[in-house]
Amino acid sequence: MKAPTSSTAGRAMVLGVNGQDGSYLAERLLKKGWEVIGIGRQPESRWLPSVHGFSYHALDLSNLSKLSTLLSDTRPDAIFHFAAVHGSAGFSYEECWKDVHSVNTVSAHVILEYLRCANPEGILVYASSSKVFGSTPIGVIAESNQRFSNCIYTTTKNAATDLIAYYRKRHRIRASVVWTFNHESPRRGCSYFIPQLVDILAKSILNHDYVAEIGTLGFWCDWGDAEEYMDIVTCIASEIPGTDFLLATGKTLWAEDVVNTLFKKYGRCWENNIIEKLAPLKERPATWRVDLTKLYVATNRLPVCTIFDVADNILRTNYPNVWEITSTLREAS
Repeated sequence: MKAPTSSTAGRAMVLGVNGQDGSYLAERLLKKGWEVIGIGRQPESRWLPSVHGFSYHALDLSNLSKLSTLLSDTRPDAIFHFAAVHGSAGFSYEECWKDVHSVNTVSAHVILEYLRCANPEGILVYASSSKVFGSTPIGVIAESNQRFSNCIYTTTKNAATDLIAYYRKRHRIRASVVWTFNHESPRRGCSYFIPQLVDILAKSILNHDYVAEIGTLGFWCDWGDAEEYMDIVTCIASEIPGTDFLLATGKTLWAEDVVNTLFKKYGRCWENNIIEKLAPLKERPATWRVDLTKLYVATNRLPVCTIFDVADNILRTNYPNVWEITSTLREAS
């Protein structure tokens, strides 16, 4: 069976549909003609309403037998594993290590077995993370770079990646790994850096004396738009299933520069509103960049949304009163 495309509707299962990535992914799939089965731990769908072509199933992925039964009952053509036990910087995975392994790794193994035994023509796209390339990478990052398991989270992500490589080689399963670099949206939790930053910006616009602490502004990062990334993921699934890709903008930015540019755009000086918990670095460490050659050759696409586009979108969506107040500033810029 050929992988479904936008012109040949298929049935897709999205694990983690109540999360940022899963919800945008499900929306894009629906627009492209897929029937979508959304899987989430919560009792109800958070972002997607009950519409034609979409059904929601509440399922804890640590219940592996129920996941296996649901796969057998629904027989999806494409499965997008975008569920994860994942937290922002400083999150303690030791407190929930059983769930981390079950959700991040073992549930992916259940899917691989479903494909091997029941639907060998089906496809899997598994979301991994840039964290596997190290906390402070240097140089050029490509799909072939060495991966590191330096915490429980990256250990589980790398284990799933190795399982996928094994099933692809041994059983010819069409499974892909997509390593996503930082990507944000109005649906991202407030514990992450960019939503924190926009929250401080919004509050400082309303109250010029507002001051908040942030961990550090001394790091390099490649930030993109979650919705745009998920649209590219649908292309990967339809056009080149069974191939691994990095997903980033290819542009690495210094966090302090991002903060400075964003606050200036809205007529603010960030030093008046942000206190760094860690002392500023005396000099910037060596930078790095993501090589997107493989992605571009395969899809003829690269992400184009900047982190400033994303920040504007977060402000417009989550702080409409501030967005309205700053309309004159945006027009002037």
